Amino acid sequence: MIKKIFVTLILCFTMGVLPVHATGNMDPLLKILIKKGVLTRQEAMEVQKEANEMGTNEADGVTSSSGLPHELKGLKNVKLGVLAYFDYSIGKEPLSGNQASSFSRFSITRGYVTLKKKINPFLGARVTTDIHRDSTGDYKIRLKYMYAELKPRDFGFFTDMKAEVGQGHIPWLDFEEHVNPYRSQGTMAIERAGVFNSADVGISIRGNFGGELDDPEALVGNTHYAGRFGTWHIGVYNGSGYHTSEHNSNKVVEGRITLRPFPDVVPGLQFSYLGMAGEGNTDYNGSYADYYVNLGMVSFQHPRFILTGQYFQTTGNAKGTWVKTDTSGNIVSDLKTRCYSFFGNVRLPVLNDRLNMFGRYDHFNPDVNGDISSNAAYKMYIGGLAYDLGHENQVLLAYETTDYEVDNAGKGKAPVTGTNLGDDYKVQVVYQMHF
Repeated sequence: MIKKIFVTLILCFTMGVLPVHATGNMDPLLKILIKKGVLTRQEAMEVQKEANEMGTNEADGVTSSSGLPHELKGLKNVKLGVLAYFDYSIGKEPLSGNQASSFSRFSITRGYVTLKKKINPFLGARVTTDIHRDSTGDYKIRLKYMYAELKPRDFGFFTDMKAEVGQGHIPWLDFEEHVNPYRSQGTMAIERAGVFNSADVGISIRGNFGGELDDPEALVGNTHYAGRFGTWHIGVYNGSGYHTSEHNSNKVVEGRITLRPFPDVVPGLQFSYLGMAGEGNTDYNGSYADYYVNLGMVSFQHPRFILTGQYFQTTGNAKGTWVKTDTSGNIVSDLKTRCYSFFGNVRLPVLNDRLNMFGRYDHFNPDVNGDISSNAAYKMYIGGLAYDLGHENQVLLAYETTDYEVDNAGKGKAPVTGTNLGDDYKVQVVYQMHF
């Protein structure tokens, strides 16, 4: 051993650090030492291997703690995730004048790529890109989430807290999408109606009431938002959402509180409230529309079924487009809206309990007071089957149709008198990929 170390040091001194070779590509000096009888072939191979490792570590900066080069040490404690929806749909899209346009298309309706980094026990970060198809049919990448995540200590009844600084979750949609697992079919009721989307730039904090349920997967079929007595989330945001830039100096205050009143008797029963207050994101000659949201939902989750019922009313929307204006473009009134939405899912006792049957009904009126029209509501019906492939992968078959009153101009739009939209229905097959 002393002889090998001595020879290795001589080699490193005379040639610097030996170049990196495969073990079979032995250095000429070692071959001479073998020929002279100083080293056996096996000893020479071991010296070559040790010298190669010394050279690799010095040249590439391999760290003993992570096994990664210094240039890649930022990847330590990084997790990669992908969520994508591959969709085939066939049906008819409504047009004004009681007309409709047929369609049949394959599409990638969403593609999320997420990186999560744990920096230390109290600090982490997340970046999520959102791949979507724009109005021209081209796939574009935009930023969905980019935030630092802080983890404060528990404070009495307020536990498991996380604060997001940057472009993060707003309080409602991530919560509802972990109750209704079929985001791949389409957006939730309040987003489908056009009130807001799921992310925004700001600062927020969320957490549990009184710790977590014991074994939430077994009790309610879900490990997300598993606060023993409920969960909460409050924040201050730009208000424009992540699809567009901020056009005013107003900030929107948003908050959700969810109560689980009987965690030991009926753990799946929850009562949720969402409140939002601010101004819309469209400039009307120096004025901005009011933007208020009040939403209540009752939900019941069980490993075999899910039931929800929600009601919300708003003044305007995040975009600030739900207004009545005069001929000069000034705001005459902010539109008041109202929606009822019901959702149900049953896990059928067939195919190893992997087949689900679900349904949903939305009734949304974008002009409750009739400022533009008293005939502007729509009714949407969704029904389908979903097969669970495991680890949040699923295949879904769904049918969706919408009935529009005569002055409804389409989901997310303010009423336009005399629009008279035609047929609206689709059959879709979706594969949700998740890893």
